[in-house]
Amino acid sequence: MNIRFNPNIKPLKLLKNSGIAMLIAAGGFAAAGISDKKTNNVFYTSPQTAGTIAALGLCRIAAGLKRKNDDKFEISNKPIREITEEEFQSLKAEIEKKKVNLNANNKNILNHIPLNDYNIQCIAKIVDSNKLFGCLYNSLYFNDINSAKFFDYMLRRKDEIKEKLGDEFIFSNVHRTVTNQKDLDFKIELLNYGLKNPETCGNVWFADIMRNSRNMDEAVSMLMHLKKYGVLPEKRRELNNKYGESFTSKLLNEISYVKEKFNIDFEDLQEYANSYREPYIIIRTAKRGADNDTIFRFDPKTAELITFENNNKLYNLKNNSVTILTPKKIKKNKNAFLDSKKLLRAEFETFDLSYGSFIRKSGYNESKIRGEFENTEITEAGKVYKNGLAEIDKNKGEHIEKHLTSPDGTVTDYIFANDKKGNRYFYYKITDENGKVLYETTKNFKVLSENHFQSSADGINYDIVFDENKVRVKKSGGNNETAEYKLKDFTKEDYKNLAEEIRQCEQTPIILQKLAAGEITLGEIALDKKIFDKYTADKRLIKVLKNLSGEEWFALKHAEVYALISDNEKGTAHSLGKCIQLGKENLLLSIIEHETGHEKARALNLNDDEKLKKIYEKEKALFTTSLPDIAVCQAGYFLRNIIANGLSETTAEANLIINAPSKWKDTGSRTMFLQQYFPKTIAYIANRYKELA
Repeated sequence: MNIRFNPNIKPLKLLKNSGIAMLIAAGGFAAAGISDKKTNNVFYTSPQTAGTIAALGLCRIAAGLKRKNDDKFEISNKPIREITEEEFQSLKAEIEKKKVNLNANNKNILNHIPLNDYNIQCIAKIVDSNKLFGCLYNSLYFNDINSAKFFDYMLRRKDEIKEKLGDEFIFSNVHRTVTNQKDLDFKIELLNYGLKNPETCGNVWFADIMRNSRNMDEAVSMLMHLKKYGVLPEKRRELNNKYGESFTSKLLNEISYVKEKFNIDFEDLQEYANSYREPYIIIRTAKRGADNDTIFRFDPKTAELITFENNNKLYNLKNNSVTILTPKKIKKNKNAFLDSKKLLRAEFETFDLSYGSFIRKSGYNESKIRGEFENTEITEAGKVYKNGLAEIDKNKGEHIEKHLTSPDGTVTDYIFANDKKGNRYFYYKITDENGKVLYETTKNFKVLSENHFQSSADGINYDIVFDENKVRVKKSGGNNETAEYKLKDFTKEDYKNLAEEIRQCEQTPIILQKLAAGEITLGEIALDKKIFDKYTADKRLIKVLKNLSGEEWFALKHAEVYALISDNEKGTAHSLGKCIQLGKENLLLSIIEHETGHEKARALNLNDDEKLKKIYEKEKALFTTSLPDIAVCQAGYFLRNIIANGLSETTAEANLIINAPSKWKDTGSRTMFLQQYFPKTIAYIANRYKELA
């Protein structure tokens, strides 16, 4: 229906000329969305009529919500009775005994509350509950009599409120808005209405309506708007101010259509701060974290609904499909390294949205190899494919294979194998939807002796030799270039000096500005202070460094990574800019590969590469609309632009992916999704990294 405002129509004149019946019809039609077919489905009204008359009790009649005189709670005789001085002193003594259960902060608050005949009766009831006491204190801060009266009324009906309106309603501070007798009459009337209509009020933000409405007609109008669109009128006005009334109407009409067609009910929606910077307008349930979150993604130019999600079901209106995530119970397995109890062993099923026909089914299971997962897919034709496997043979050799397809049809083929001696083979290929090979590499690593190793990458060979004081890497062909690092025992004093330099940098604005501008790095500062020598490595890292391939040693040299150190006082690894610091729990090849990725990206200024940004943002947009939010959040470390830079972490993790398995229990699932859903991003990064080998 189209509603057009006619400024020449005056509500009072309409009432005078047409009578009350016409006014009721106008208000009802405006509220219920009924069009006038004689005027081509356009209902003409004035702004005053649409904005005020539609919100009258007539709206309740249109919605079947009739108010009866006997519903009103008579409050004139005060819900909290007046008490004698003897009763007052008795309650005061009772409070003194019970307040032992309050925390220190609430005890201090209690000592400063001026007690009167009204609030002392409430306090006596809740002085042994820190949560309830906090609610009462907030109400007394605004009005110590009328708020206390309403709070007392809620306490007396607490069990009924909990059953019909929800456990948290009593704590929602709706009593803070009770400032006079008129407010008190109305709030009690509205609360009784909610208790009598729990099917209408129990699943919406009824407490918010109580806080923000001043009469029953306004409250019911807000309620009906919320039930239809999923947002309160105040939120609609906020959207109007940001996008304009026409654009907002499109958004809300899409939401209303989804609610009705798919029979989805949810609490009040709000615009969501887009931490992933997706190219969408995101509106979701205001109460985040529930399994039945509802999330809407809209085109920011047309207000077209792209996807919506509810109860782990993702409806993609672009490709007309619905993907359902079903988490499975996880059996305890001492060989399994778990990332998320909600996601692991989950099944994803995709159906055609129009006909309900099955398209495919896939699932991820944790494997016996740390940080790796097995993936099985069942196609529409009923064929079963093992797209990912990770096995350990009887000789403790590892074998991993993956055949992954991204939403745009890009295919990743991956093979990794090693043996218990440390020899390994690696193959990686990325092919786009048109059959063009975007990236391909074959790598080998051989253990010749305890201190002698050879590696190769795409036909280039490297010879790696460790002795007591250095590691020397020689590249075959060309000018026989070498990369060399000294091996040194770093002392506790070295780490203390480095930590002190970092601390002083954090306290010096000028240094911080230079660090942010990339003019200096912490590694350079430490080198300048002679905390370590140029191109040195901590001997405590030798065990993991002996697994580093030749091209990575040369990349460290060409990126001018001056030091590789290990601080047992630190629990995590850090790239300090021309310096890599590993913590006590991170002596893994995968961790040093990730930090090396940070240094490579710095040397190539990769995080400011506009072509890479374009590829990355496009794949991110596809990823966030391909899986339910619970799965997308697994890879949040590589998506968000707040707290951590998603692209920066992606460039680092890509280096891990193209060199070694994850092998770290806390990153497995996010790396798995990055590898499957960002293949073009990985291909671009991998080709740039060849410049440093």
